Amino acid sequence: MNGKINVALIYGSTREGRFCGEVARWAGAQIASRSEFTLDVIDPAVLALPTRHEREDGAELIALKQRIGQADAFVVVTPEYNHGYPAALKFLIDSVYDEWQAKPVAFVSYGGIPAGCALSSSCVWCSRNCRRYHQGYGKLR
Repeated sequence: MNGKINVALIYGSTREGRFCGEVARWAGAQIASRSEFTLDVIDPAVLALPTRHEREDGAELIALKQRIGQADAFVVVTPEYNHGYPAALKFLIDSVYDEWQAKPVAFVSYGGIPAGCALSSSCVWCSRNCRRYHQGYGKLR
């Protein structure tokens, strides 16, 4: 172990033309600027994950579980879609179980006031699996 905290930065959106990339790049730059962290960017838009849960895990899902398992903490960048978080993020979260356990998670949510709804929905999952800290901020731009 190199003594650094391995942070997985997880993109919540897979939409074409998504704003998530800009927000995630900003968050990633903040993490990367600190010498005590290493960064693993997990973007479901570039992963070949299945479109539904299957009986047996495929190679891409096994690799995702390994990456989540190696992370010491998570930063999830998620937009608000219809007062919740995107299906791609839901699928990613639901595809992994033991690897999330008792690790800290931070959410960066965007989309105006309703973004808090996406964050609240995510925190329901988080409160059962991860350690959660809450801090609100103003506009990114």
